[in-house]
Amino acid sequence: MILRDGTTRVEVTALTDDIFRVGVFPEGMPVEYRSEAVVFDRQPSGDLSRVRVQHDPVRIAFEAHGRVFAADDAGVERFSKARAEGERYFGCGERTAGLEKTGSHQVFWNVDPPEGHTASFNNLYTSIPFVLSLVDGRAHGLFLDYPGRVEFDLAKADPDRFTAVGTDAFVYYVFAGPTPRDVLAQYTELTGRISLPPLWALGNQQSKWGYEDADEVRAIARGHRERGIPCDVVYLDIDHMDGYRVFTFDPQRFPDPAGFVAELEADGFKVVCITDPGVKVDEDYGVYVSGRERDLYCKTKRGTEYRNVVWPGLCAFPDFTNPEAREWWGDQQAPLVEAGVAGVWCDMDEPALFVPDQSTMPGDVVHPGGGEPRYHQDVHNLYGSLMARAARTGLERLRPDKRPFVITRAGYAGLQRDALQWTGDNSSWWEHLWMSMPQLQNLGLSGVSFCGVDVGGFFGDSNGELLARWTEFGIFQPFCRNHSCKGTVPQEPWAFGEPWEAVCREMLELRMRLLPYLYGLFDEAARTGAPILRPLLFEYPDDPVTYSADDEFLVGDALLVAPITRPGIEHRHVYLPAGTWGQWWTGERIQGPAHVLAHAPLGKPAIYARANAAIPLWPVLQHTGELPDELTLRVFGGEGSVTRSLYEDAGDGYGPYARRTVTCDGRTLKLGPCEGDYVPSRLRVEVVGRGVVEVPDGAFEITLP
Repeated sequence: MILRDGTTRVEVTALTDDIFRVGVFPEGMPVEYRSEAVVFDRQPSGDLSRVRVQHDPVRIAFEAHGRVFAADDAGVERFSKARAEGERYFGCGERTAGLEKTGSHQVFWNVDPPEGHTASFNNLYTSIPFVLSLVDGRAHGLFLDYPGRVEFDLAKADPDRFTAVGTDAFVYYVFAGPTPRDVLAQYTELTGRISLPPLWALGNQQSKWGYEDADEVRAIARGHRERGIPCDVVYLDIDHMDGYRVFTFDPQRFPDPAGFVAELEADGFKVVCITDPGVKVDEDYGVYVSGRERDLYCKTKRGTEYRNVVWPGLCAFPDFTNPEAREWWGDQQAPLVEAGVAGVWCDMDEPALFVPDQSTMPGDVVHPGGGEPRYHQDVHNLYGSLMARAARTGLERLRPDKRPFVITRAGYAGLQRDALQWTGDNSSWWEHLWMSMPQLQNLGLSGVSFCGVDVGGFFGDSNGELLARWTEFGIFQPFCRNHSCKGTVPQEPWAFGEPWEAVCREMLELRMRLLPYLYGLFDEAARTGAPILRPLLFEYPDDPVTYSADDEFLVGDALLVAPITRPGIEHRHVYLPAGTWGQWWTGERIQGPAHVLAHAPLGKPAIYARANAAIPLWPVLQHTGELPDELTLRVFGGEGSVTRSLYEDAGDGYGPYARRTVTCDGRTLKLGPCEGDYVPSRLRVEVVGRGVVEVPDGAFEITLP
């Protein structure tokens, strides 16, 4: 559908019956839909009868599932949508403050925020200009696709409007829902979904900027094993490099990288290395010289190599908008792969610069783009996503039989296809522990299902109680990593002695037990875009109480977690939505909806399981290399029937898998036929408070005790 509003051209396309694209192009501006965020590549096949158009001036609205939504309230050349009565806004990617964004002004411009940022600091490392709206339990979504600076006013300046400012010509997408689950499926159909990570990436991970040599890292790994604290991954921050030159190892501190990595691998540890985009200007450094000779760096307006200062000193910066530069960068990872490094951690990729302090590239820096030049101001938020893409595709080429593992600090819509989102440099504050919950929930509502914060906090000194409580929360993050800053007190799980060490150990053991459940949620996210850590409103959108319940969350559809986020207390309020819930530690059944006062002493966080949801558990493991061949399905009996999916495979590579449904009504448990050729684990069922029963081989239905 092509419309004219004066001299402005407006195009409306129904990509599917529930995904709509609107392009607004003032006179003299090209019709351009090119996007690094969008992967939808099918011919449009939707029903334009769902689009409502008014003329003079042109206004567009959408009607589906019994309601009108995303309706213009001004001429179409200005982005302004009427806010429906009672409409509430969520999402917006990586944000500070609480879950709900109604009445706020959101800035989308990637920055490296100052140490100790608070909820008043709006934009962070990643920008995803996507909003999920809820009205009377019905959801729709909107994504404004511009990787430069965008601002949303979500009924702040005017309580009856949602307005946006970005660029004169703009493209946006509308997702019809009508449930939050539908909106996320539609949004990730457009922008892509995560790929299933290697199983070890779900294990506990340990890092610190300050592990300065191989012996110190060995000691950290040994500390986990000697104390029986599960851990799968250790990290090498920038101190592993030779003069902070990316893709190198310091010859004194890490003289034998391959031997060092092999030694850790033999003890069940993977090694992940940090990479930064700044390439040291050094004529004796092959990475810099090869990039310069192939003309792969960003430019000034005068056509000279753009340079600025970061950790190595004066640096050049790859133009990741150029496909050739991305391929070149991916190939530079060969020394890491040859040393046995299992994954890549992309940092400083906003990009963050030191001159001036805490800055980024000027807007007039040129990205030559391999023949399609653009100013940095028009692609700024893409830089981190494209660096992560270069890393991922490079690992796929260099190690095609393994699933790539890439972390990014910065990115844009669609980054979930290439990397997990680590939320950057938080602080060892109780306030940041609390803020982690709505932050990760909104990332999940914005398509980024694989995400996590630094457990224990990065800046400042943690303490035993804070670390223990943060670990109680951290084991439920999709990405579980303890990480801290150079110069801060140690915060490894044993650093503060007892009773904190025992709490951290027990929580990380629970993480390992829950890995089969979490792995199934990753499979769901890869297939549907559903968040792993999700707000209550995702499953219960008809219950408005869930809209403000942002200090508790769901892990999948079967576990509700309500961490303690203040010192010196062990009771807290928990809201349980409709249904029967079982208290994880005591087995007590509670009928929701209900407000309860939960007792959550150290080591016993408030965890509730949905009745009749079969939750697969492993025995306690020290790392995922100890893959067992038996699963325990833990069930809290109750009323109603619940069907869940059980997923298994070898944990890495692209071999066979097994997926089957498990249906439980409290009296019987039924297994659906197995999809895939992987040989599934033997099963036993624990009905809490009633006993354990073995599932005979080949059985499809058993009676529960």
